[in-house]
Amino acid sequence: MRLILVMLLMLSGYAHAGCENIKDDDQRNYCKAKEGWGGCQNIKNDDMRNACKSEAEGSDSCGNIRDDDQRNLCKGKRGIDSCTNIHDDDLRNLCRAQQGRGGCQNIKNDDMRRDCRATTNG
Repeated sequence: MRLILVMLLMLSGYAHAGCENIKDDDQRNYCKAKEGWGGCQNIKNDDMRNACKSEAEGSDSCGNIRDDDQRNLCKGKRGIDSCTNIHDDDLRNLCRAQQGRGGCQNIKNDDMRRDCRATTNG
């Protein structure tokens, strides 16, 4: 039992450490919120804050996201939609990874790849 608890604590620390390596403030705060280490209120970008509220806080904020790819990513993460409508390769690969249908290695953007690895253990 103790071993399981230690493993869970190590994994949660690893995810948090993965978020700390993200250079962009909004992306880092979003990553932390998804891992339960903070809230979405510190995210300045409206679309990213709404996506965070949807994913981390469980609100239905995907519809408030103006950018089509970000809105489709939000819906994909919630299982409302597939990832096929996302035009941006990195966002589509992130969506697939978070649905368990791909890995993070094909994401070219460093911060997005770090976020993917921190939140999917991939």
